[in-house]
Amino acid sequence: MKYSLKSISREGIPEALAKAERYRLLKEPGEAESICRDVLTADPDTQAALRMLGLAITDGPRRCSAPARAPTPWSCCSRRR
Repeated sequence: MKYSLKSISREGIPEALAKAERYRLLKEPGEAESICRDVLTADPDTQAALRMLGLAITDGPRRCSAPARAPTPWSCCSRRR
């Protein structure tokens, strides 16, 4: 069986951010980070995703295999308005 990944639409961003917040509360920062990065791919200026990404990155050890060019907590904070 072959699975395909779906991208997040702009309409799905609020639901995705709610899911990322739940993962943070469940002490799964890697999952929250991954969702936030997906949201930022759909809309790079989503302030809530930038904030939550910074929090998820600092919540615990990195478990997400993000590319080297991915935002760091500091770059996320500098992009916040």
